[in-house]
Amino acid sequence: MKKTKIIASLGPSTSDYQVIFNMIDLGVDVFQINLNYLSFKECDDLLKKIREASLKLDKIIGIMLDIPGPSIRLDKLKEEKVFLPLNKEIRLYNYHVVCNNTQLSTDYQNLVELVKLDDVIVLGAGNVKLKVIDINADNFICKVIDAGYIESNQPVHIKGASLKLPFLNENDQKNILYAIKNDVDFLALSYVRDEQDILSVVDLLIENGNDHISLIAKIENEYAYSNLEEILKVSDGVLVARGDLGLNVSIEKLPFYQKEIIKMANRHQKIGLVSTDLLKSMRGEKKPSRSEVLDIYNAVLDKVDGLVLGAETAIGENPIACLEVMERIIFEAENNFPYKENLEKTFAYGNKDITSTIAYSVVNAGINLNASCILANTMSGYTARKISYFRPKSPILGLSPNINTVKSLTLNYGIIPVLVKKYDATDDIIKECINKYKEIMDYKIGDIVIITGGLPLNNKNTDFMKIEKIS
Repeated sequence: MKKTKIIASLGPSTSDYQVIFNMIDLGVDVFQINLNYLSFKECDDLLKKIREASLKLDKIIGIMLDIPGPSIRLDKLKEEKVFLPLNKEIRLYNYHVVCNNTQLSTDYQNLVELVKLDDVIVLGAGNVKLKVIDINADNFICKVIDAGYIESNQPVHIKGASLKLPFLNENDQKNILYAIKNDVDFLALSYVRDEQDILSVVDLLIENGNDHISLIAKIENEYAYSNLEEILKVSDGVLVARGDLGLNVSIEKLPFYQKEIIKMANRHQKIGLVSTDLLKSMRGEKKPSRSEVLDIYNAVLDKVDGLVLGAETAIGENPIACLEVMERIIFEAENNFPYKENLEKTFAYGNKDITSTIAYSVVNAGINLNASCILANTMSGYTARKISYFRPKSPILGLSPNINTVKSLTLNYGIIPVLVKKYDATDDIIKECINKYKEIMDYKIGDIVIITGGLPLNNKNTDFMKIEKIS
């Protein structure tokens, strides 16, 4: 059973109920829905299908909405795709125009204020680049320096522009209110710059009576990276968004940034995710490239909590094959992970409080005894997350009577979230743990399991550890 989580983006290739059902059955832990490309009505339909399929399969599935953030996007083009040839002059307007190969506009109404002469503007994923050669009162002229095709709604990258835009625009506020109304579990916040951006979302959630949606900050530029520690203190995790990050930093620095961001997330005991081009070749092919296999394998060894499939599952031709390949690579990497060495190193550099010490003991005992499973009782999720932080070799059943807690655990490494009844007596909790283990896992007589948590269950501290042999 894999422990690294798989997050799959939904789109035209994966909007069918049976496909979503099969994806859950194959091991998807969280579905991502990008509000850049879908209407609320389309999103409603996907949410309904996810919940029906997960209920039928009796599996807790997380839902993450991708919030566009302070970005600039092209207006709708006259044609599906438009080619911009080398050295072609293009005029970009402050106001909406009919977009074609001679004139463009965006969803931002003061575009001229964001540019200066000789600025390079990157369109889409970086295939097309423009250079600013003249600026007027309500428009500016660019020359195409990298030719290629552009499409409607593609991002427009102007260096430093996102720093000048308000983080929560009117549209994103509507998106967040939609997420609250529809009981979404995670928000992936695009173009986060510092902790104040995160706190502005926290304030909006609190104002609307929501205290359980987890916030994942997408790290997409050097400014966010420079504020990473402060961002991690106020968020639930970070996502290395390699697409935009690769446009905003020198491409050869991208591996360093990825490793450092994941390392920092681990140090702060927060969720660490990686996205973009993990299986890009499988959008059209049935097999991955060798470099993609190495990329995924190394990300698991670097201790990511989860890996995000974007276009591969949203618009790719082989979404199911992508999941199968991803799972096989994860299994292989986890089979070769240095669990004991990592445990000792992690504990040496971390806190030595009661919960950490018990979590260390649980994971250490699990490795030494080759335990089949760790059963973590938790109200808030703290116990299960603490154990996950130490990267046990055994899977973790995160058992909680709180449905919001259970869903919040879908992104944490190694945790299988399980909803249980609330018990106050220690004996009842232990009995329920073992019953759930037998119900969920492929068990055999003689299996060793380790039970931990704060007992009784409403205790806020992790203070209990018990080793049981299944009979």
